[in-house]
Amino acid sequence: MDVLIAYSSGYGATKEVAERIGEILGQDAAINVRVENLDNLQGEDVEAFDAVVVGSSVRAERPLANVRDFFALNRDVLAQKKVALFAVCLAAATDEGREKVRRDYLGFITEKYPELKFLSSEAFGGKIDLHRLNPIMRRLMQRVLLEHGLPVTERIDTRDWQFIEAWALGLKEKLLGTNGQ
Repeated sequence: MDVLIAYSSGYGATKEVAERIGEILGQDAAINVRVENLDNLQGEDVEAFDAVVVGSSVRAERPLANVRDFFALNRDVLAQKKVALFAVCLAAATDEGREKVRRDYLGFITEKYPELKFLSSEAFGGKIDLHRLNPIMRRLMQRVLLEHGLPVTERIDTRDWQFIEAWALGLKEKLLGTNGQ
């Protein structure tokens, strides 16, 4: 099975999550994985895969614009594939936050494309290095952190790698049809 993991990452956290998911899926000899920045893909690239996993960071309570465009441009091809979706977002640091991101942010895509076969969608905590931001974005992110009850420190990483890895293992079972379905 050929699996594409396509991601869009603002500052690298989503890329790191996509790479880890790719490592886990690729541990099975039955799965060939390609992890690729969404911006590097052409439409025909998607057709070559049996399954597509799309990951996005979140901005303004939505998956990134290029992720939304990817689904719009490839909806017919994706309708013939197994599809999974994940978001990386500071707001998903808690169970309540994760549910909100799944429902409101990822739901923006899953509800818009009911013809797609989403095997799974999940939200993972995010990471931000405030010192990498310009002063305006830095102040904005400090407000967002306070709103979500997160500490305002120079570097925040709320990703739960065990949770991410468990999701990837469950996704592998779904892709291979070994979960009793």
